[in-house]
Amino acid sequence: MKILKPNEYVNIQKFKICLLLCSLTLLLSNCKKENIQLNQSQPKVVDLSKVYKLPSTPSEINLVNNLAKVTEVFKELYKDNSNLRLVNAAIYSKLYKDESILLKDLIFPQESKLIQNKKFNILTQKWNTSLNSFSNNFWEIVKKDNDKNFELFLNNLSTIRTALLTTGSNDNNESQQVTIYFPYSEVFVLPNDGYVEPLTSIVTATADADEGFGYLPYFDNFGNFQYYIQVLVNDDYSAANPTHIIGVNGIEGEETTLFEAPPMPSTSTGMSRVYIGEVICKNQYDKLISFTGNGGGSEIKFCRLSGYLKPVNGQVTTFEDIISADISRYNIRKENWLRLFAVWDASWNIENNEQVLAIYEEDNTNSVTFNGSLSTTLGTGSSGSSGGASLTGTIGYSITRQSQDDIIRQLKLSRSSYFSGAFLDQGHGFSSDATFLPLPFTHGWPTYDVHYYTKEGANVGWTWPYQLN
Repeated sequence: MKILKPNEYVNIQKFKICLLLCSLTLLLSNCKKENIQLNQSQPKVVDLSKVYKLPSTPSEINLVNNLAKVTEVFKELYKDNSNLRLVNAAIYSKLYKDESILLKDLIFPQESKLIQNKKFNILTQKWNTSLNSFSNNFWEIVKKDNDKNFELFLNNLSTIRTALLTTGSNDNNESQQVTIYFPYSEVFVLPNDGYVEPLTSIVTATADADEGFGYLPYFDNFGNFQYYIQVLVNDDYSAANPTHIIGVNGIEGEETTLFEAPPMPSTSTGMSRVYIGEVICKNQYDKLISFTGNGGGSEIKFCRLSGYLKPVNGQVTTFEDIISADISRYNIRKENWLRLFAVWDASWNIENNEQVLAIYEEDNTNSVTFNGSLSTTLGTGSSGSSGGASLTGTIGYSITRQSQDDIIRQLKLSRSSYFSGAFLDQGHGFSSDATFLPLPFTHGWPTYDVHYYTKEGANVGWTWPYQLN
């Protein structure tokens, strides 16, 4: 990590303050044009300790400018509550992970994955809103400004258009997909897909930060829009007030049923299947607001590192298995234990003496490296082979993954230690969930690193059950 000289640190802080003052000045200068009011009950200064990255390159600045333009369009759209209902229906459909929806799925209906989503179709019908209508409204507002550069930016989000674009630059943030992120959306869910018309604040991701300014609409008693109120948005605010953040939130694939037990094996294999059972994360590793793709909840990776039957004199450079746990800011804030129950090792072979449980939070910048060595059974061939000769030996490993945070866990454990201690208290108590791979006790499996009830301990914890197949 680079150590800043005193004058460099001061210059950075001055730049942050200058940028925030400029943003506030621009907001105030537009008050008459947009009829924006300031909320006198809230502070008018962003906590600079919660601002982690500002746009600095031309492409980042261009991206943030375009995100601000998207926000302006949404401010117009949300004056009509049917448009807000449509966006909420898209997010609650859980098409993607992390309480987000891609802007392209809202403005290019002919390409949208939403039209094939059963939950989305149920909600739009029940909430009396339409994807085509939203898209038409969006483009009608965009066309009024006749901003060709902005229109090109939007069209480049299209799946068809993106496939035609090529770039050799890793700094081309315009190619990243714009998202609408609804943090703490689970707080505002009503039973039986009911819908309340909540006042929803809109935030532009002008930085990677845990605090920033947003816009809250004000309607009169007759439901007529009057003006926008400036509000200071952070986790406390978002947990109590519906908030949509226009940014780049780093959606990773489509939503899957995460916390549901996998099917039990139907036949005995003589091997021992090991699972990552329940998990907990107590630290917000990603930012509430982001333009870099590193925002939202935390993408915790539980990985298995093994050298079994790898070649003698070789080195392990990849994980055998990677389990993803995408944990929302709500569940992190509440310190909730969640059911994962994913296979960590389908068959921990008796000859595989040691393995490593590696845990990290995935980002798209910076890196962490897992280093060390393992004692295990190695193959004597050039590439290792279960059918060839083998011997017990030591093999090194060096695995680099993208993360902005420190390694969460690098736990090396022998097979004998794991199985002899798998039922025992690890110093953090036992889970209350005894329904999956039930033990001959009244409690569930022991928890690692975090106490099940007091939540004391490390930032990330888990249970580690197994089954003899």
